[in-house]
Amino acid sequence: MIYRLLQFLLSLLTLASRITCPSAYSVRPRHCRRSPSLRIQEALNDKSYDSSSPTALNDKSHDNSSPSCPFSKSFPRYKIDLTRSREASPVSSSWFGSPFRSFFQLAAKSKLKKLLEPEGPLYWADNLDGVAAITMLWDRAATLLRSETSRSGVEVVALPDASQQLVQNWVEIVQWMGDGDDCLVKAELIAGESANHAVPAVRIQRVERDIDDLETISPNDSVEVLNARTQAWVKRILVEQGICPFTKSVRKSGQGLSDVGVPVGSISYHGSFATNAVQLFADTWKAIEEMMEAGPSGKDGISSILLAAPGFDDDFDFWAGPIFTMLESSVVAAQAQDRIGVVCFHPEYATPDGKSWPGFGHMHSVPRLEKWYQEHSETKELVTEEIAAGGAWQRRTPHATINVLRADQLEAAESKRMTGSMYTENIEKLVCTIGSKKLAEDLELERKLGSSIS
Repeated sequence: MIYRLLQFLLSLLTLASRITCPSAYSVRPRHCRRSPSLRIQEALNDKSYDSSSPTALNDKSHDNSSPSCPFSKSFPRYKIDLTRSREASPVSSSWFGSPFRSFFQLAAKSKLKKLLEPEGPLYWADNLDGVAAITMLWDRAATLLRSETSRSGVEVVALPDASQQLVQNWVEIVQWMGDGDDCLVKAELIAGESANHAVPAVRIQRVERDIDDLETISPNDSVEVLNARTQAWVKRILVEQGICPFTKSVRKSGQGLSDVGVPVGSISYHGSFATNAVQLFADTWKAIEEMMEAGPSGKDGISSILLAAPGFDDDFDFWAGPIFTMLESSVVAAQAQDRIGVVCFHPEYATPDGKSWPGFGHMHSVPRLEKWYQEHSETKELVTEEIAAGGAWQRRTPHATINVLRADQLEAAESKRMTGSMYTENIEKLVCTIGSKKLAEDLELERKLGSSIS
């Protein structure tokens, strides 16, 4: 009787908070596409796309590169329809909810255990929300893929301190992967009486398949080898050629921004031998969580992440399209778009040709680069294909690479640089001074680097 009374009072309190409390998930004003603050990633859910169905993920046959230009292409459009809803403030924030919060969570945990005993174990994760919650969800999914102890191939994850929307959005991202040949895990929200009292829970199920599909790659390589290759590229392109004016060494970035409040921080290098999206995102979000915990300054401060994933080197369309769509959507689900942004690099990177919107984290389009070139170049001797090459070579790394940057640092950097003149100077350095042949040779040498590393 007491439990039902408390349940009734809690429902009244929740209703009142929905009426009086402004939503933390209200749709923000839409920003322009190339705004330096990556809050614009939230607009991902409001734009109109051509390929919004999950089946687009499993279709890796896209070849939209221009037949006349190997350095530019049209990008297929992808969209994940994430639910954006108004949520009440957590019960723990109210004077009434705090004393009874633990009681309600224990009751919900007991019900979940009883409900799920026949299916699989319950993983209860306290004190996680935002980046930490998204990190844990991808990690549990990847662990389930690798696990040989879970006979049922099912695990239920409960996050009592996370928002229902976060968990729902993560489920929507996993479901967007589709039911095709590439589907490795399935996810669904646990709804009904067992999920009362704001304890979001999700059932994660491993899709049974041959063990060969889960094996990693490059057994002769190591993370140290991958990091050495990425560092060699950073030194050659970003430092020695000055393509990024705020990266002066392979170890640190953010130089020259102290006057706008941006400290110099370390570049954090990572490698992932994943061959599927689930394992890749588990590795990526672990690195992101470490960056958030370290902060931007101090001895252990991290300014950015470069994570190399050679398992995706041979499929730029899949990397630049579905993979980055899911990664960007995960940032939105974690409500982290005000803090981080993700940028796409790849050994076969092609500059967007301007005929379609490629998504966030890509090079400016060929028409925009060409416009800037005509405005700022003294010679104006480059043709469209050469300008496209200049854009592509700024993003061609030894391996498929995810670059994670702090949004506030991006905004500060954008306020200090003259974008049009900078890109024009970069294009002329790469195409006119060095040339595509030499750039291709140097990149191939970096891809083979590592024989002297134990």
